Amino acid sequence: MAVSVPLTQFSPGGGCACKLPQQLLDDVLGSLRTGAATGGTDARLRVGLDPADDAAVFDLPGWHGRSLVVTCDFLTPVVDDPYQWGRIAATNALSDVYAMGGRPLLALNLLGWPLDLDPELVAEVLRGGAEAVADAGALLAGGHSIVDPAPKYGLAVIGEAAHDAILHKGGGHPGDRLVLTKPLGVGVIGTAVKLGRAADTEVVGAVESMTRLNAAASRAAVACGLAGGTDITGYGLIGHLHEMTSAGRLEARIWPGEVPLLPGVARLVANGCAPDGSRRTLQGALDAGWFVPGEADSICQLLLADAQTSGGLLLAAPPARVGELLATLHRGGDTAATVVGELVEGAPGRVTAAPGPIGRRHE
Repeated sequence: MAVSVPLTQFSPGGGCACKLPQQLLDDVLGSLRTGAATGGTDARLRVGLDPADDAAVFDLPGWHGRSLVVTCDFLTPVVDDPYQWGRIAATNALSDVYAMGGRPLLALNLLGWPLDLDPELVAEVLRGGAEAVADAGALLAGGHSIVDPAPKYGLAVIGEAAHDAILHKGGGHPGDRLVLTKPLGVGVIGTAVKLGRAADTEVVGAVESMTRLNAAASRAAVACGLAGGTDITGYGLIGHLHEMTSAGRLEARIWPGEVPLLPGVARLVANGCAPDGSRRTLQGALDAGWFVPGEADSICQLLLADAQTSGGLLLAAPPARVGELLATLHRGGDTAATVVGELVEGAPGRVTAAPGPIGRRHE
């Protein structure tokens, strides 16, 4: 039997909270958005780095209106249980295919592991990942591993999508409502796990959210004919909404009272359990001026920036399709799905919070 090890103690930032700061990544990618670095003018690259999206989309001859969707993602432990961490990391990596409106086909493991940790632990990580891939209806076909002082795990994933069903970050329009399919708060709970402050019920709720595939939500978005969407991961709701509004040359308004939260997270934030990555995202947004918090207090602001691991989809839906979309999402099991804001004409990339306490309607 594997020796119990608190895996979250091996990483300063658990899960997607370990991502590079958003502005730093934007600056680095900005230097690459020319010529061969982005695929140049090759028409087969339907989605690449310019503009960047959740995954690359590549056309193949003879696919009759369908394309490959290619992505990779890996992260440090967000929970201590190795099996559950494997499931979470794999579900998180698969999510980028779903965020493009696609279906996963094939996955490869990406693994970094310390030599002095029990090998049975890594076997559990890989078992959890394999089960998530199988649940997605995809095949796991090998991978690559390295020795690393901090455990890291994820997947490279190949999927496919129809040309007329691809979701883009910049696909929304003025007046579209913003539908979030999962509650926020897993970053807060992951930090609480590291600090020994998370209740068992809170951890269970976070794990259930992080291991839920975005497959049904993606199918619902495609069935309703949506064109705009992304998934919420390490840059929180405001960070990924900033990416959507920047790509679409629009502004967004968030209605904090409508934002669903996992139970207990407001209390945990008040007790200091916010990931460093969330604090970096929030401070960067405030410094750059694209996030306007209005009357939102510090707890609300941190929750809007909470670094999600395997978070839900954020979908831009025309008002006439919102009812159908929510009904389809709820039937498919995404029972927390709700409207949390809207896209409007205004300053491209700006995100404004309306007055009111966060999560009020879902308490």
